[in-house]
Amino acid sequence: MEVLCIDEIIRACDGKAYNIDSRLSITGISTDSRKIGIGELFIPLKGERFDGHDYINEVLDKGAAVVLTEKDLELKEKPYIIVENTLTALQSIASYYKSKFGVKVVAVTGSSGKTTTKDMVAAVLGRKYNVLKTQGNLNNAIGLPLTLLNLNSEHQIAVLEMGMNSLGEIERLADIARPQMGIISNVGTAHIENLKSRENILKAKTEIFTYFKEGCVAVINGDNDMLKTFEEDRFRIIRYGIEKHNSLRATNVVDNAEEGVQFDITVKGSSYTLRVPVPGIHNVYNALSAAAVGLELGMDMDEIRLGLLDFRPSKLRMEIFETKMGIKVVNDVYNANPDSMCAAISSLLGFRSQGRIAAVLGDMLELGEMTSDLHKTVGKHINNTGIDLLVTVGSLSKDIALGALDEGYKGMIYCYESNSDAINSLPNILMPKDTVLVKGSRGMKMEEIVEFLRERG
Repeated sequence: MEVLCIDEIIRACDGKAYNIDSRLSITGISTDSRKIGIGELFIPLKGERFDGHDYINEVLDKGAAVVLTEKDLELKEKPYIIVENTLTALQSIASYYKSKFGVKVVAVTGSSGKTTTKDMVAAVLGRKYNVLKTQGNLNNAIGLPLTLLNLNSEHQIAVLEMGMNSLGEIERLADIARPQMGIISNVGTAHIENLKSRENILKAKTEIFTYFKEGCVAVINGDNDMLKTFEEDRFRIIRYGIEKHNSLRATNVVDNAEEGVQFDITVKGSSYTLRVPVPGIHNVYNALSAAAVGLELGMDMDEIRLGLLDFRPSKLRMEIFETKMGIKVVNDVYNANPDSMCAAISSLLGFRSQGRIAAVLGDMLELGEMTSDLHKTVGKHINNTGIDLLVTVGSLSKDIALGALDEGYKGMIYCYESNSDAINSLPNILMPKDTVLVKGSRGMKMEEIVEFLRERG
């Protein structure tokens, strides 16, 4: 973060200042009392189990230059600013801070694949531009403002991931960031427990375009059933996919498993072959969106090709390693919903395994009334993928097994209630040369199984 004058902060958050020298400059902003630095502004946030206001005296003693607060602290010497809501104040300050820079903002959302898409877009753009991107899962009402506060005068483009659980959340993020380009990777069933229907999920995702003006560009998955008919007169739409109607289309797709996936695209009458160093046809879509953004921002195909080769997945996403027992593990445990689960399962088709192909699948959460049916849908998908061994973990994922059996699955099935139960049994189930996918919702902590295989497998 570059230095902000205290008067700028007060104006941005519409605060009322006490005991503050107008010459004060702020060198950083933190919402974490444990990480506050000397000369920084502390913004206390309220959570379900904590209230940052409880740590105000502590951060002032540590050297914080000033604090925000929702209540009068009645301190005679310590500097503080009273605001109506500290979260809103953080967002307003971040929005103001972003406006000080001439960066172009590319926003990314989708039911699945948005983090991988964000990382691919940033990898491609990084070949030509100085890029700031969302780190980790900082894609919400707190994380996005904190990301924007990392901008500096050298950045040319910000690639920002936008997540949501309900209607209105992405609209608020779009208001803060004001993107000029917006990507929707797909509209699936993630968060359907809160949103009740895919139509509402589409509505929530397209909030990313709320503040678009003339000249803004939407980049959307034209093969997705909910997006292929999406139309809007206020801005231009680029559709990408494998089907013929898309303006940017992949052909001759070849999935070489751990070596990655490659495909051809045609741009201005010339054909180019691109490769992404991760498996799965779904990554063709992510790469197409990155190529579309790169072309739109004036990059040539050689820069885009090299940028895709630079891509590396974020932690816990499609990490491939081999255990000391010779078991190949595909670690994709960051999160799961029916779309990403089926995509990960399909990616196993290209693996050249001397042993069996196995899937260790945990519960998928936040699916509401459709929980059972959507788990069974994943099971039905398994029957067409050549998986030899299915292991389910959790009470909900038993329906994955039932769905597979309903479709006539002939492989071996094991069902366990917990990670520890699965861990105790896997050494007797998996064999050298097997390839195994591990995936489940974040709340299932499936990384426990991955780390067991890494250390003991």
